[in-house]
Amino acid sequence: MTTYETFESRIRDGETIIMDGGTASEIRRRGVPLGELSWSAEPLITSPETVRSVHEDYIRAGAEIIITNTFSTGRATLEQAGLGDRTVELNRLAVKLAQEARDNVAADRPVVIAGSMSTFHPQGDPTVIPSFEAALADYQEQSSILAEAGVDLIVAEMLIRTVDIRASVEAAVATGLPTWAGLSVKSDGDELFLGLRTKRRNERLAEAVEAAEGASALFIMHTLIDDTAQGLRELGRLSSLPIVTCPHWLYHSLC
Repeated sequence: MTTYETFESRIRDGETIIMDGGTASEIRRRGVPLGELSWSAEPLITSPETVRSVHEDYIRAGAEIIITNTFSTGRATLEQAGLGDRTVELNRLAVKLAQEARDNVAADRPVVIAGSMSTFHPQGDPTVIPSFEAALADYQEQSSILAEAGVDLIVAEMLIRTVDIRASVEAAVATGLPTWAGLSVKSDGDELFLGLRTKRRNERLAEAVEAAEGASALFIMHTLIDDTAQGLRELGRLSSLPIVTCPHWLYHSLC
């Protein structure tokens, strides 16, 4: 039985599994600048030891799942910062740092390493929707690199468009690894829509769940506390999959 299968069995038994907190925000709190365009990818170049130490400290604090610092290492994101030619290198390095942290701290207990992917660029403009083909190609490349580097599962984070949900889940599932889909939602009265600070193109949570077919778990993340609570209740009605939460408070991560 793999490490993830052990965790999956615990989840089915109703146990609570503790995931780590925000990686980029903690790196920045420790005084390491993030890239203006490459965001959390920059510390992989400038301060990899800090990335490793963040993972180690989360494990010491009780995290049973740590997420690789690959939130912004998809090729499309890196190309904006002139780092597209380092896509393979930086994704592999991020996984290696997480593995080293696990080996250094958690030799006596299982810790799952989740490979992170985030919403395909552009994230900030709700009027721009990438083609499914472009998003799929980006997710396929990154998920393949993460799988080959040895992650235990893949987590697609901060998904704010159904095109990203479909493409990221399809690409990740194709690696043979378990895949979690992290949805960001915003309330508009009585209904929840995909989005961060505002809803995007009126895509509802029910549509998001449908688009995530094939995922092993769903979670509400990068979402305000009140909207997170509403999202969890709605997910419970819409899906029988395990549910994860990673909310925001004042748009700072508490996960």
